[in-house]
Amino acid sequence: MMGRFAAWPLMTALRRALLLSLPLVLVGAFALFISALTSLPIAAALPVETVGTIRAVCDVVVQGTFGLVALVVVIGFPYSFASLTKPAVDRHPVNPASASIVALSCFFIVVAPDTLDHWKEALSSSRGLPAALVVAVGASCLFLYLARRSLFRFRLSGFGADPLVGDLLCILPAAVVTIAAFATIRQVQLDLGGPDLTTALSAAISAPFVDAKPSAFLAVSYTLLSQVIWFLGGHGANMMGPVLQQIVTSASMVDPGAGGQTQVITWSFFSVYSGLGGSGSTLCLIIALLFADREPSVRRLAWLSLLPALINVNEPLVFGLPLILNPIYAIPFILTPAILALLGYFATLIGFVPVASHAVSWTMPPLLSGYLTTGSPAGTVVQLMALAAGTLIYWPFVRIAARVRLAANAKAMQTLLDAAESDEIVQGYRLIDLPGTAGRFASALASDLNDALGSDRIYLHYQPQVCIDERRVFGVEALLRWNHEVYGLIPPSVTVALAEDMGVIDQLGERVLRLACRQRAAWRGFVPADLIVSVNISPHQLRKADFDRTVLKILDEEGLAPDLLELEITESTSLTPAVQALGALLRLRSVGVRIALDDFGMGHTSLHYLRELPLDTLKIDRSLTFTSQGDLNEHVIRSIIALSRTLGLRAVVEGIEQPEQLPKFIDLGCGRFQGYLFSQPLGSGPCLDYIRANTGVAA
Repeated sequence: MMGRFAAWPLMTALRRALLLSLPLVLVGAFALFISALTSLPIAAALPVETVGTIRAVCDVVVQGTFGLVALVVVIGFPYSFASLTKPAVDRHPVNPASASIVALSCFFIVVAPDTLDHWKEALSSSRGLPAALVVAVGASCLFLYLARRSLFRFRLSGFGADPLVGDLLCILPAAVVTIAAFATIRQVQLDLGGPDLTTALSAAISAPFVDAKPSAFLAVSYTLLSQVIWFLGGHGANMMGPVLQQIVTSASMVDPGAGGQTQVITWSFFSVYSGLGGSGSTLCLIIALLFADREPSVRRLAWLSLLPALINVNEPLVFGLPLILNPIYAIPFILTPAILALLGYFATLIGFVPVASHAVSWTMPPLLSGYLTTGSPAGTVVQLMALAAGTLIYWPFVRIAARVRLAANAKAMQTLLDAAESDEIVQGYRLIDLPGTAGRFASALASDLNDALGSDRIYLHYQPQVCIDERRVFGVEALLRWNHEVYGLIPPSVTVALAEDMGVIDQLGERVLRLACRQRAAWRGFVPADLIVSVNISPHQLRKADFDRTVLKILDEEGLAPDLLELEITESTSLTPAVQALGALLRLRSVGVRIALDDFGMGHTSLHYLRELPLDTLKIDRSLTFTSQGDLNEHVIRSIIALSRTLGLRAVVEGIEQPEQLPKFIDLGCGRFQGYLFSQPLGSGPCLDYIRANTGVAA
C-alpha cells in the first residue's frame, strides 16, 4: 500500500520538486560551512579584510541558493505533475511549462509580500517552503483539471508559425480561472484582516507548541513530527522552523534560579544531537550502509552522500536510497533522531555535558560542532555515543533492506534472463529499457559490467568436446563467465545482452577471444597438438570492418596457430550474411581458422548459405537431443548428419546430458558430442586435468 502511495503522481512530483533544489542546498550549505569557519580561532591568522570578503561572498551565495528554494518548488512541482499525469491518449495537451507559469503567478498573488525582507522570507527554504508547497499543489491540480476539459479551452488549430503559440492560447481560459481563484482567496484574506499565507501557515504549524513547556517530551514531539514530515516527502526542518523558534523562545524564558528546569533546548540542540548528517541522523545510516551492505550501487550512494552528510545535508540519501515513503526504513528514520535527542537531553540535564549554548552553524561537521557549541570535549563524546547508538539502530534495518533487495533482484534477474533469451526483435535497448525493478537492476548491472571488463571477474570456463570414434577429447568450447561481487554468477546471455545495450559487445567479445587463445597457447605441450578451442562470436563483432584483422592480431599476440581456433557463429547470424562479414570469414578460413555454425537445426538457414559460408562444423541444436524412436527430431538429426557428410562438415551434438541419449545418437550416425554427460564447463586447471585423464571415452 505504501509503495502505491509513493508511486502516486502527486507524491512523485513532490519528491522531484524537492530534489530539484538539491544543487542549491548543497552549494548553500557549503557556503554556510565556509562562513562558519571564519568564526573559528584559526581564522584569526587571516587579514580582517579577507575574512570580511569571505563572509560577504558566502552570504551572497546563501541568499542566492537557500533564498530560492521555495521558488524552485513552485516551478518544479507543476512541471513534474503535468508530465506525470499526462493521459496516454491526450486529446487536450497541456505544456508542462504553462502549469509552472500559472502556479508561479498564483504564488506571487497569494504571498504578496510588501517589503524586500518579506520577499526574502517568502522565497526562502525556512519560512517560504510550506506556502510554496500549498500553492504549487493547489494551483497545479486546479489548472490541470480545467485545462484538460473542453469547456475551459479555446479551440484553435494551425494558429501561428510556432505550434507552441496555439498550445499556450488554448489553455488561456483555464489559466485565467485558476489565477482569478487565487486572487480571490488573497482578497478575502485581506478583507478579513488575516495575515499572508506564509505567516498564516507558520502560525498554524506553531500553534500546538505555543503553551508547551520545555521538556524531554517536547524535544521528542518536535523531532518525531519533523521526521514524519520528512518521511512523507516534505522538508521537515524547514516546515518545522516556526515550531523550533517557538520552543527556543519558551525555553529561554525559563529561569533556573527561580526553580525552573535547566535550559536544555537551544538553537543548536537538535542539529548537534539528533541531526547528525541531517534530519534522520543519516550519518548513522551511512556508516551502517558502508559496513552492513555489500551491494556496490548502495555503497557508492553511501560514499557519495558522506561528504554532504558531514555538513548535515541529507538530501542525497533521502531521495537517492530513498528514505521517503520507504516502509523498511520508516521506523529507524523516524525514531532514531528522537532517541538521540533524548540522549543529548538527559546528558545535559544530569550535567555530563554543558548546555549547547554557543551558536554554531548547522553545517558545522559532527564532533567539531559538539565541542564548539558546548565548549567542552564532553559534547564530542556525547556525539560519538549518538553516532554509535544511531548506527546500531539502523544496522538491522540495513540488513533487512539488503535481503529484500536480493529477493527482488533474483526475480528481476529471471526477468532479464527471459528477455535476454527471447527471440523477439527489440527496438532500442533489450534489458535497460525494461520497466520497473528489472530495468533499474539492468542499469546497475550494466554499470558494473563496464568496471568488470578489465578485471578478473570476467573469465572463461571450458567444456570438453568428445569424439567417441577416436576415443579422445578433440576440442573445448570457451564459455563466458561473470562473477559479480554481490550477485554471483550472472547468466552469460544476460551479460551479452547488457554488453549490447551498453555498446561494449565488441570489447567483451575481444576479451573472450583473447583469453581463450591465451589459455590454449598455455596448454601447448600438455594436450593433444590438434586440440581446438571454440569461441562464440556475436553478430555485431562479425559485422565490424576489421573483424578478421582483429582475430589475426590476437592470434599473433597470444602465440596461437590459426588452425587451433574455431569461431562459432549462430544460425541467425548466417541468415543474411553481409558481403563484408562473408569476406572476413573467407579470409580467416584461408589462413586456417575454423568456422562452426552453432545451434543448427531449429532455425531457417538455407542450403544456399550453407554452401556459401566457409564452414567446417555444424553444431546440432540441443533442442533436438530429446528424441524417441521414430519421432520427428530423430529424422531431422539423421538428415543433418547425412547433410554434413555430403558437405564435408564435422557434426557435433550439443546438450547430451542423460546416459540413455548417447546410444541413440551413436545409432543415428553421430560421433562427436558435447554435454554434461561427459563434463560440465570447467575452469582451466580442472579442464586440463580432464583432457589428460580421459584419453578414451567408453561408448
